[in-house]
Amino acid sequence: MKVEKIGFEELPKLGSVDLNLQPSNVSFSDRLNSIDDTISALAKGEQVDLHTLLIDMEKAKLTLEYTVAMRDKLVDAYKEITRMQV
Repeated sequence: MKVEKIGFEELPKLGSVDLNLQPSNVSFSDRLNSIDDTISALAKGEQVDLHTLLIDMEKAKLTLEYTVAMRDKLVDAYKEITRMQV
């Protein structure tokens, strides 16, 4: 069986995807406070949208992971600078 390449013009035309990647103005502590309030409401038996709660928890987790990664990069850069000979 002979395998033939796929030409560029044969690929389906894909439209651009708008990811809306803009920085968030919500601080990490605000996210945690919002999640804490929602979890408290859930514990009291109030009606809570679990889907939104899980998304907010994941956003807080990603924010924390990103912050820790940035801190690690800054510490590594500082160590590199301090090791430089003048």
